[in-house]
Amino acid sequence: MQLLNNPIAVMFLSFIIGVIADPVLRRMPFYGWISTRYLFADAKTYERLGVEWFRKILLATPLRMFNTNIKLPKQRDLQLLKDIRKHIATAEVSHWVGFAVMMVATVYAWSFYGPKTGLSFVFFNTIGNLYPCLLQQYNKRRLYQLIAVMERRTMRNEYTQ
Repeated sequence: MQLLNNPIAVMFLSFIIGVIADPVLRRMPFYGWISTRYLFADAKTYERLGVEWFRKILLATPLRMFNTNIKLPKQRDLQLLKDIRKHIATAEVSHWVGFAVMMVATVYAWSFYGPKTGLSFVFFNTIGNLYPCLLQQYNKRRLYQLIAVMERRTMRNEYTQ
């Protein structure tokens, strides 16, 4: 199969599989658990891994147009932030599925086409799936903090009225 020795084609195929698998996974009882987990407990770890740098690159390229529903508007309300949180979880889980699919393809490519092709798969899987997952987790953590502040503010306003 010619497709399985092309890491860029497999990366895009993993994106498609991730998007298709997400609605199926959303119906599973463990989806809520998966979408609230973090790979690293500390936000500084994401920064040390260069997630902010990766974010700047994404925003400077046409790739920023892929997930337009994950932007914080100037007028923020609590429900809008919760909707953005759902979109972030969807994007993150889709990329994790894509990451897993591409890892299987990486093992296949390494076995049948050699380490040069295998390493190119690792590179494109890291750039195309792992770093987007880490970026979503980093943004999700920041968004949870903002939601918590807004919820406390709402509770305080309701209490004083």
